[in-house]
Amino acid sequence: MLRNKNTEALMVKHLRRDGSTYWQFPGGGKSVDEILEDTVIRELKEETGITGTNPQKLFDLPYSKGNSTTFLVEVDTNAEPVLGVDPEEADDDHRKLTAVAWMPIADHPENPEVKALLRFFEAAKQ
Repeated sequence: MLRNKNTEALMVKHLRRDGSTYWQFPGGGKSVDEILEDTVIRELKEETGITGTNPQKLFDLPYSKGNSTTFLVEVDTNAEPVLGVDPEEADDDHRKLTAVAWMPIADHPENPEVKALLRFFEAAKQ
């Protein structure tokens, strides 16, 4: 979900219970019988309202709960994202998702996914 010559990425703003926020790529947990490619398309739709196609795995990143897999998904780059709801929070009074937008990648240099994405693009050039 990149546009403008790979300078912008579709990202979702998350609110932690302590009040701090962070931006990350849309995503979430895989259902038991779901394949990762289907998870990617479902999570994108749930969190942004945008329908994606042709998910292509880019890389895996370790994090505190295991591994995170990042995919590149084809979307209509003119589509306006709409903030969705995380179904896992249906019975929770805390709403994690607070905003969705096409964000300049350069605005998020410390984001681990953005760092890995930039390394991926650099390696692909060579």
